[in-house]
Amino acid sequence: MTGYFEGISVFPIALGTWTFAGDRIWGASEENRCIQVVHSALDSGIELFDTSPNYGEGRSEEILGKALIGRPEAQVATKIKIDGLSVTDIRNLIYGSLKRLKRDRIDLMQIHWPAAGLDETRRALDVFTELKRNSVVRNIGVCNFGVFDIVETADYPIISNQLPYGLLWRVIEKEIAPACKANGQRILSYATLQQGLLSGKHRSLESFPEGRKRTRHFLTPDGSLYRLTDSTLRDLHTFAADCCTSLAKIALAFSLSREFINTVIIGARTQEQLQQILEAQKLQLSGEDLKNLESITEPLKSKLGGNPDMFKDESRVRYNNENGDPVR
Repeated sequence: MTGYFEGISVFPIALGTWTFAGDRIWGASEENRCIQVVHSALDSGIELFDTSPNYGEGRSEEILGKALIGRPEAQVATKIKIDGLSVTDIRNLIYGSLKRLKRDRIDLMQIHWPAAGLDETRRALDVFTELKRNSVVRNIGVCNFGVFDIVETADYPIISNQLPYGLLWRVIEKEIAPACKANGQRILSYATLQQGLLSGKHRSLESFPEGRKRTRHFLTPDGSLYRLTDSTLRDLHTFAADCCTSLAKIALAFSLSREFINTVIIGARTQEQLQQILEAQKLQLSGEDLKNLESITEPLKSKLGGNPDMFKDESRVRYNNENGDPVR
């Protein structure tokens, strides 16, 4: 399973750099250690690095830019939030990213979330398309686009959709993944380890850092989704123990096994974490293993419903409810 962008062959795993931000969610990060992680990733065959000016107010991009000096094989994907932005604002953000990244061109320029209105989304895509013609942007991608967003922007040269996907978040399977395939868009998945919840360190939700309790798993008013997520996590730990391997390896292998996923974006704060990730891709789950994992996580998938916004009950992404009606 590999992804492919215009002129770029992509390793099945990409390195996400949100953890470089040094923000309240991930905590302090040492620049030199981050740079070492990037160099180790490159030496291991990873080519694509995902970032954003939103990560630490540009710190992630700045560190990545320093790390990639003299490494022409590297490819960079970045993304911006576009709500309320003018054409000038969008251009300034992109050129700001180029400056921090110390690059002449962005290999994959993405919209971080669809805007509240289609006109705003299309305005940003118009800017991206213009910059692609001028060789400032090589490829155009989006993030967190649902079925309606995909269809309504199908006239743009969008090659990819970055979406959350993993054992604890299988929402895209029903509608969004097929829509991406139908429109020729590759899927880059994130949140495979659910921001560290599936790293193997946490056997219950209680021990998970408060700053990362941001997803809908933690937000249900009556607590039912919280309890179901907690029990699902415990069952996954049991499954991993029965397989004599780590939960992190199981989670990554599961996402890599999905035929609709082209590239899995994984974050690593240390070289040791990176090596564990690279080892995980060697794990081959049997057909029976995959069925068991689907069975364990099916109740949670059903409980989460069709809302594809992992962070908000009032979705920023339009979707079809159980009656087939669009929800925004």
